[in-house]
Amino acid sequence: MTHVLAALNERLGRLFGDRLVVLAGGTRLAKRAQELHALGARHTLVLDTDDHAPLHDSEIARWVSLGIKGGFVAVEQRRLGKLLTKPGANVRAIMRDFDANREAVVISTPYNEIPRFMGRPVLNARKREWVELENKTTIDALWDELSAPRADAMVFDLDFEALWGASELMDRGAGVVWSGDGPAINGGANFVRRVRNRDEALDAFTVLQPKCEQVRVMPFLEGIPVSVHGIVFPDGTAVLRPIEMVVPRRQGQAKFLYAGCASYYDPPLWIRDQMRNLARRVGEHLRDSVGYRGTFTLDGIATEDGFLPTEINTRYGGAMSCFEDALPSLPLALVQVALVAGWDLGISSMQFEEMLLQAADATRAGSVGANVRAVQPTEKTEREVVFNGWSCRFAHGDEPSHATLRLAPSPIGARLELDLHRETMEHGRPVVPLTVAAFALADQEWGTGLGPLEPAVAVEEVQQVEVVAAEAVIA
Repeated sequence: MTHVLAALNERLGRLFGDRLVVLAGGTRLAKRAQELHALGARHTLVLDTDDHAPLHDSEIARWVSLGIKGGFVAVEQRRLGKLLTKPGANVRAIMRDFDANREAVVISTPYNEIPRFMGRPVLNARKREWVELENKTTIDALWDELSAPRADAMVFDLDFEALWGASELMDRGAGVVWSGDGPAINGGANFVRRVRNRDEALDAFTVLQPKCEQVRVMPFLEGIPVSVHGIVFPDGTAVLRPIEMVVPRRQGQAKFLYAGCASYYDPPLWIRDQMRNLARRVGEHLRDSVGYRGTFTLDGIATEDGFLPTEINTRYGGAMSCFEDALPSLPLALVQVALVAGWDLGISSMQFEEMLLQAADATRAGSVGANVRAVQPTEKTEREVVFNGWSCRFAHGDEPSHATLRLAPSPIGARLELDLHRETMEHGRPVVPLTVAAFALADQEWGTGLGPLEPAVAVEEVQQVEVVAAEAVIA
């Protein structure tokens, strides 16, 4: 692994070494600046959407706080897009001072489609044909082209009676899920609703009608929402381990709560193999059909019938933080930038896969949290918590804890975060029941107002033993 990492860093050093680099928005910006410095970048300008600069080394990066951060990703990206296309006088002056000769390269967020910023190339800009693949109402054509098992689905224009009629027809007893095509940035289950009765259907229609042109209807699938990442290289697709999408269900409500991701859950091996095999085929298709490079996510549900895909995201997703934390010495986000820019990394997809997959299976991580509107704290509060089964309480004194529960100020009210302690977390089990328990404690003690939540139900390995036995009898 050491020689592969050394070769990779040498090639990245050729791309970023002795260069001026602008980081225009994004997350983990201090880490990115440190990585660029280690690769030999001359200097880095950080244009942060937040409203305050963290402590940083001015020799490594110049930090400018723009104060355009939004409570939701879509809001923040709209503001950042406006800045990249029509920068104000203050930003133009900052850029002239930092890069008078217009020789800098720019790295923006994974959502960005804008190819140039004030005449400078944005290395990780996405192509329009890549973005279009994220449409939930058209993706079923890809599963069919690849002969991949999928749930039944029907797509309709915004016709309520047609949608409700299809919902009644496709309901297997647990309701259906409506997924809108949504705007360009449609993450965090914003345009996904569970529909179990006509009232929920009317509520869902009210949300989707102003924002969407079409809606996909499919049966509600019981199981753990999971994602598997592929990274498309010129020679093949590196495929990583499954990641749990932490999505509690709101009792009595159609809206899901997207609460982040974690790599502690291990689906049954047969489902893991299904996911990884399909991801490899998807990656090869993306490269051949639209010239794709870099990271994509293949999302779906780990059900008793196996992995059933629901969508892909053709970008460096938030769950990649789990892999960054598994191998901190690898500048993974910069690998993404280099691949999208068409840079030769000097290693094969299989070398990269072996290195990162081994690290991620051995070192688990997670990023769990939710936006809260019911409270508006002015200061951060945090407490250590202990799990007992699927219940949660505050730790006593110096008692060993399993996680830290934190409530911090946010532009829309507050941000509730659950930092799981890697050294005490059990591998294999899903994180969503722990999240439900911790958020219930936050509601009780801090008035966060998330309301009653329910966890998704994991498929047990024993179920596949029964399936295999039945298939053997049939054969």
